[in-house]
Amino acid sequence: MKISDSHWLTYWEQEKVCAKLLHFGLIKTDNTRQLPLKSGGKTDVYINLRNARNNPKALSWLTEVYGNPLRRLSPDCFVEVPDSVSCFAGPLSIQTNIPYLTIRGEAKEGRVSKARIIGDPIYNEDVCIIDDVITTGGSASLPYEECLSLGLEVLPMVVLVDRQEGWKKTFTAKNIPMEVWSGMTLHDVRKYLITHNIMQRCDPALEEKNPLIIALDGMDWETALSIMDPLRTTGCIFKINDLLLNAGIASLIPDLQVYGRVMADLKIHDIPNTAHNIIQRLRENPPWAVTVHGSGGEEMIKAVVDGLKDTPTKVLVVTVLTSIDEKTGIEIYNRLPREEVKILAAIAKRAGAHGLVCSPEEVKELREIYSDMTLVTPGIRSPEVGKDDQKRTGTPAQTITDGSNHPVMGRQITQAKDPVAEVMRLLTEELKII
Repeated sequence: MKISDSHWLTYWEQEKVCAKLLHFGLIKTDNTRQLPLKSGGKTDVYINLRNARNNPKALSWLTEVYGNPLRRLSPDCFVEVPDSVSCFAGPLSIQTNIPYLTIRGEAKEGRVSKARIIGDPIYNEDVCIIDDVITTGGSASLPYEECLSLGLEVLPMVVLVDRQEGWKKTFTAKNIPMEVWSGMTLHDVRKYLITHNIMQRCDPALEEKNPLIIALDGMDWETALSIMDPLRTTGCIFKINDLLLNAGIASLIPDLQVYGRVMADLKIHDIPNTAHNIIQRLRENPPWAVTVHGSGGEEMIKAVVDGLKDTPTKVLVVTVLTSIDEKTGIEIYNRLPREEVKILAAIAKRAGAHGLVCSPEEVKELREIYSDMTLVTPGIRSPEVGKDDQKRTGTPAQTITDGSNHPVMGRQITQAKDPVAEVMRLLTEELKII
């Protein structure tokens, strides 16, 4: 396993570090996600270790924290990159008995020494670059290349927080083999802040108004995170499926719930006992909803409903997939999709399900029959957007008018240049909700 696949802080240590960062005023937060970044972007959480210079106790504590990974890597020296960790580099060197170098971004002009290096590097020594956070990886490239030019052997870079903003791609593109060993991710920090009510996940009123479900299909965690992070403030529901199979229900759902309500699109389809066993995994961190296939039958649906009856989780029954057209419907069900939808909806109602997943073509008729059920409609996109692989589609406004509670949208939002702007445009211009 690569060292970058783990953290040098355990989960309980991460919690203690987050608490200490707050105690020493080394974290800034903003629910509206308007804190400016050097890159020009905005964030909701900003970690500023530079301010530790104002507090000797904070300096002493950071020295202890960074001493942990340095002792385990045992470099001959470490490299500090001004100026995020400069305030405690000296005390860290004293405490660990490891000498250090400073690598400036630019050589100082008008000085006796104009070098970019402060300190005396020794050829072939093992060195470890330390910094506060890593983002895109651009600023880490310079000290790495400088170390190579000095004939130094570069160990994994040590940072307190990985912001997961693409450094792996940057390193690959620049052919930099250096790993990054982080204490935690920015997501871990954000999760602590939100679960401890220091930050708000979203304005509850906006979350209540926003009906949109965003499909995060076919994404790895970091890709999904890059979309959920900015969309958190808009109150969307996030639909997750294949990533649940890869990352695991127990660990992934609590992470997803940091950013919004979660639709666990498991599409359960098995014998009743197995279906019941599967949904027991949801009870510790109940999602907003879970999906089951209506074709699994009344007994299976009821087993899921009964297994979640004392939780807030909605059981949504998938009727006929939106990718199935009339020809395929005849082939599979020996009837048209619209007819099969009505049969499966009736089964779902008898089993006590809370809602149905159906295409925009059936939602109006289902709403007339089942006034009290939650209707979720995939295959939704604005009028000017292509259908992609969906066959039975509709627009957001018409689907809501026809009776849908929650339109499901994917690539139109996830691949938008600015997903937040696109969601807000939909809510204001097309749905006229805000």
